[in-house]
Amino acid sequence: MKVATWRGGTEITIDEVPMPKAGPSELVMKVLSSGICGTDIHKTQGLFPATPPDILGHEFVGPVVEVGEGVDESLIGKVIGCTLNPACGECQGCLTWSAMHCERNKRYSGGFAEYVLVDHRQAHIVPDGLDHETASMAEPLACVISTFNMIDVEEGCDALVVGGGLLGLLTVGLLKLRGAKNIILSEPNAQRLAMGTQFGATHLNDPTKDDLAELVNEVTGGYGVKIGAEAVGVPALVANVSKMVRPRGNLVLVGVSPQGSSLPVDLYDLHYKEITMSGAFGAGDAFGEALETLPKLNLEGVVSGRFSLEDTAKALEISAKGGGVKYMIAPHD
Repeated sequence: MKVATWRGGTEITIDEVPMPKAGPSELVMKVLSSGICGTDIHKTQGLFPATPPDILGHEFVGPVVEVGEGVDESLIGKVIGCTLNPACGECQGCLTWSAMHCERNKRYSGGFAEYVLVDHRQAHIVPDGLDHETASMAEPLACVISTFNMIDVEEGCDALVVGGGLLGLLTVGLLKLRGAKNIILSEPNAQRLAMGTQFGATHLNDPTKDDLAELVNEVTGGYGVKIGAEAVGVPALVANVSKMVRPRGNLVLVGVSPQGSSLPVDLYDLHYKEITMSGAFGAGDAFGEALETLPKLNLEGVVSGRFSLEDTAKALEISAKGGGVKYMIAPHD
């Protein structure tokens, strides 16, 4: 079978490797769609910790083609989505924090491949009627849900989301579903910004043309938003959002800042305004909830391009330029 191997930097090679074989508690799935995540891009840019060679891609969906010992054979033929890591469900990390903190998990190869070997504990059956491209967005949605499962979204509250990529749009959508009233989306890309409305944004801001702070003051009567979410992963934007959060509000880190980033905020301001800052490690325990939530969101037009496995390098390059919203690798197209 073919895989796209990341060799470091922006180098991707297409390699022939043996088909995976399912061992005990494992299964093999055929990859129909595998989304390109911002962390995949950041790995090629040296902004996210990773060691090549590696097969990237952790937002993949497809049917089960083989199961190993101890795995229910009825799974064969079922379309599944997968979390990034399996979880034992027994260690301190699993029991106290979330599945992403499992102390015994084994990291499997990624989804930029024709077939993938996974642990059955990673697998979630995709509901009937959910197409595979949409289902592959369960992982990023789970990251957003996991983040907001740790804070209280007050009914009728005001919210700000900075960044209109997929994570930002999903954040807007989830805030709307959870009862936020006024939701401001700030994004310089016109296509992404316009898409904010279909996810539930009530106010749109292009920060290159209009002052965001003025809009926040206008919408909130000068108090600031209850929830300020940074969905890009740029420390300077985190600092800017923190200034627009009202007293006893929440500063939420949805985007992943580069490893080693400093906290560029006025700590006196956070202290005085009693602001809570939080983030989340990946999908947490929210993958199943994400699959149930996807049909409630309007994802029309979100997929901006679909590439063959052989064009993975090109797809990563285009995605890194920040145009469009979501790009998919289709290993069998």
